[in-house]
Amino acid sequence: MGLLLRLRLHSFLQPQTSPSSHARREVITLAWPIAVALLGDTAMGLVDTALVGGLGANALGGVGVATVLTWLNYAIVFGVMRGVKVCSAHALGESKGEHGLHYARAGATLALLAGAAIFALARDVSWALHALHVDPAMIPYARSFMAARTTLAPLTCLLSALVQWRQGVGDSQTPMRITLSGNVLNAALAWTLIHGHFGMPRLGVAGAGYATAIAEGINALRLAALWIDAWRRRAPDPDAPSASAALRRVCAAVGVPTGLQFGLETLAFTAFTAILGTVGATGVAAHQIALAVIRTSFLPGVAVSESASVLVGRALGRGEPDEADRMARAALRVAITFMAGCGLVFAFGGGVIARVFTDDPTLIETVRQLLVVAAVFQVLDGASIVLRGALRGARDVRWAAFLGIAAIWTCVPGAAWLFGRELGWGVVGAWLGFIGETGVGAALLWWRWTRGHWRARALAPRADSTAW
Repeated sequence: MGLLLRLRLHSFLQPQTSPSSHARREVITLAWPIAVALLGDTAMGLVDTALVGGLGANALGGVGVATVLTWLNYAIVFGVMRGVKVCSAHALGESKGEHGLHYARAGATLALLAGAAIFALARDVSWALHALHVDPAMIPYARSFMAARTTLAPLTCLLSALVQWRQGVGDSQTPMRITLSGNVLNAALAWTLIHGHFGMPRLGVAGAGYATAIAEGINALRLAALWIDAWRRRAPDPDAPSASAALRRVCAAVGVPTGLQFGLETLAFTAFTAILGTVGATGVAAHQIALAVIRTSFLPGVAVSESASVLVGRALGRGEPDEADRMARAALRVAITFMAGCGLVFAFGGGVIARVFTDDPTLIETVRQLLVVAAVFQVLDGASIVLRGALRGARDVRWAAFLGIAAIWTCVPGAAWLFGRELGWGVVGAWLGFIGETGVGAALLWWRWTRGHWRARALAPRADSTAW
């Protein structure tokens, strides 16, 4: 069976008889602005962390805890908003690109409601911080930062819906440009509000939260202005979907499984980090450094996955499942090639990379070992991420979400507990779980894709693009 699996995977990765270079160009053209935007989002958080670092260890720790809790709330909403992207891509493939405006409106309604709930819940999270046994010295900082960070939660969620809409209709550059300009604004506001420059009040960690919230809010309003302009200029279309409740159900049917997956994966990683905290300070520090390094390959991989989601959805909207398969293969080759290259750099240059972050010999060696482990799961991770995106674009989201959740919860916290803590292998043993998660996930997702259930669904007749 192992030989058969390898032969089928080899066949899956082989270039197709039709030109594959065009498909690769489409993937890369759509993916690179998404990658830049994702790196920009990461940079926004790094800037906040760097500026808060001068306020002391408790402030920095409190912001770190609050960031995890904030992301847990937003991750679910951001996952749900993937439904807007897939629906818009299918509509574009059906030559009904303006229908994406309706899906964006439906997604925006869901986003604003979810954002309002997040705003209400985050006013005072002291109860959650105490329940998590957070150091009492960090709690005031965590509470203050999270309340400030979620001040404009409805607009942050709206931003996600509108970014997904633009990407779904093939425009990934506009969100990228808006994200980068938002980064500049965030840095300036954070520096001003944290330290009280230019006569502004000195807000400390809350200043960092307000800065990010304001930057994201302005980004959302800029994209909303584009949507309003497009809505006003749309041509009369008697076939345009008009039932708002039905559209919200369609977007939710695609997005909710992904949102649950994002949320449960975040919980799994949080559990992994908590268990890792028992293996020693050096291990935790090495984990943080290695994680920051591999993000440089992971985020571009996510961008290729998002590109695959759009291109597969667009092809299926045209009723061309073979073209959808071709796009998935092209995205898979792009991601695997890129991440394999990164893996080689991690494997042979890990020690050099580690010295950029620390001069502690023990820490350098631990980081080097972690990057060797990362080099092993890079290719598997690339395959898993892209196949997940392709299945999402094909609207086969429930299985993709289930397989992803099962893989991470089975392998990642379990490895941290068994190998990292019980067997005494430390952080390197804990990281072995990532090999298991990405390997199992890639194999199962590839099996799901090649099984072709999504083909039968794509070819099934449907009265209109909302009848899913």
